[in-house]
Amino acid sequence: MCRQIAVDLIENLPSTGEADIMSGFAHDFALRIQCAFMGWPSEYHEPLRRWTARNQEATLAGDRAATAAVALEFDSYIRQLLTVRREAGSDAPDDPTTRLLREEVSGRPLTDEEIVSIIRNWTVGELATIAASVGILCRYLAAHPALQQQLRQQPELLPAAIDEILRIDAPLIANRRVTTRPVEIGGRKLAAGERLTLLWASANRDEAVFEDPDTFRLDRDPADNLLYGAGIHVCPGAPLARLELTTVMTELLRRRRLETIPGRQSVRAHYPTGGYSAVPLRIQ
Repeated sequence: MCRQIAVDLIENLPSTGEADIMSGFAHDFALRIQCAFMGWPSEYHEPLRRWTARNQEATLAGDRAATAAVALEFDSYIRQLLTVRREAGSDAPDDPTTRLLREEVSGRPLTDEEIVSIIRNWTVGELATIAASVGILCRYLAAHPALQQQLRQQPELLPAAIDEILRIDAPLIANRRVTTRPVEIGGRKLAAGERLTLLWASANRDEAVFEDPDTFRLDRDPADNLLYGAGIHVCPGAPLARLELTTVMTELLRRRRLETIPGRQSVRAHYPTGGYSAVPLRIQ
């Protein structure tokens, strides 16, 4: 299903000429692949597209009231899906949405509030990071035609190449944590309860870990890459994300050639979002 979605979108790209890979491809792929994985109908594509845009606007503006209103709008979509599945009973599709309805924690079923919260978290993370990752990968390969051609000829190198490109240009810039006990980090003492921002993008270019950190290399130790986190905070969706990104880039390189456009620059997304808001490329 992932491959078919990728192929459909690639075939609708302009065969020659210019296109913004973000608005014309990356966001569509992230949206369609999330709905397919969760078992949501195609009618949800456009409402979710509009919701994602409003959610990003509210987040960037720091408008808590708008953010809360957008969250309630999303909740209504999910509650409709849960109602449909409950009414279907044993005929409900076997997908992650239905399985959450049957999930138990400490001997009790999840509440609707818990299910909606889980799905909202999955959806926000999936739509934003997958779209950002596709844009980063396309831009990097367009700017490095020799690497693009190597991966076209040796697609088995794509998984490692994707992780390395996303180490260099992070789709996830940072995350927040709270210290649970007094600790000393880098010579600075922190008390329990202090709020921290962890910059994954900086950690993945740490000269103490990565020799020549700004250089693309396929021989790095993958265990050092914090793209998907580490330890108890490792991303449980990492295998799914890798499958999606490897599949879409395999099909894209098989069918198209990506080139930068002289005089046209990509536009960086606003912090805390990683990647780009626009990636103009020539697609052949």
